[in-house]
Amino acid sequence: MNTATAIHKNIGYEIMQHLHENFTGSHLYDINEKGCYQQLKLENGCSIHFTKWRYGGMPFYIVLFNNKGKYIFELDLSMIVCSDGVYDWYLKSPQNKTTFNVVSEMLSGIIKLPDEYTLSVKNLKEMLSSGVNTPRNGFDFLSNAPWNTLTTRLLKLVTSVFDGHGLPKLNVNPLCTTHNEANNDSNEYEAQRRRIRKGQAALKQKLLEVYDAKCCVTGCDILEILEAAHIMSHAESGINHSENALLLRADIHILFDRHLLKISPKALKITLDKSLKNTEYWSLNGNRLRKRNDNKKPSFEYLDSRWSNV
Repeated sequence: MNTATAIHKNIGYEIMQHLHENFTGSHLYDINEKGCYQQLKLENGCSIHFTKWRYGGMPFYIVLFNNKGKYIFELDLSMIVCSDGVYDWYLKSPQNKTTFNVVSEMLSGIIKLPDEYTLSVKNLKEMLSSGVNTPRNGFDFLSNAPWNTLTTRLLKLVTSVFDGHGLPKLNVNPLCTTHNEANNDSNEYEAQRRRIRKGQAALKQKLLEVYDAKCCVTGCDILEILEAAHIMSHAESGINHSENALLLRADIHILFDRHLLKISPKALKITLDKSLKNTEYWSLNGNRLRKRNDNKKPSFEYLDSRWSNV
């Protein structure tokens, strides 16, 4: 899986998780058959699919279905251009007339897409094998914005489309809105958990980009088991920055968190605990961490602190 494919597939997973956490009473299912990756069933009988589209020719789409199973809105994730933690996304013109009217009212009509953006999307579609046609016109949905802005605006757009079709109203978790204050300890805890979750999603996107969507210890490129691992915990450092994190396969992440796998701060050499000597992991002992593609390195300060305190 190339880096662009991994990043955009991860965008789909993260969007679905965000919508699931926001729509109360929703249920998220992993499908992974017939081109559908995930399905989110909503309490009003509607659903949202993260899926391939057009007989598999378009690999990453978010598609909204009404409560009769008819699709009403399709969002092409190959139209999302991301670089260094910021996102640009112009929407294709919806095929459904009601949806078109809702989007037009919300985003103030169709415009000609910037040439630079169009070229980026064309190149991206080639990398993703996502069709051959690049739109020249569309709706200005997002420009030079962070991950949190993307998910916030998308939630509003999805809710507006369902409302515009006169479907039963969806309830949105009030803790997900940035302006609401928590009114008790449990709500404060949940609000804090969601803030951390948003930061973690953006961090993983960045790590996928700089490590070419491969575990920096093993080289594994299976997206579904790659995780963002903090060097110093977020609780201690408060820092969700890519230099305070590594992209690790899930089992390697566990070994790292439990200090069974250490990384020397200067040489970036992998050292395993002797208890792993007769295991499949021992072949990693003495290897060096894979390099980032932006010529930066994990934080010496945080690696040194972790190394010295074990």
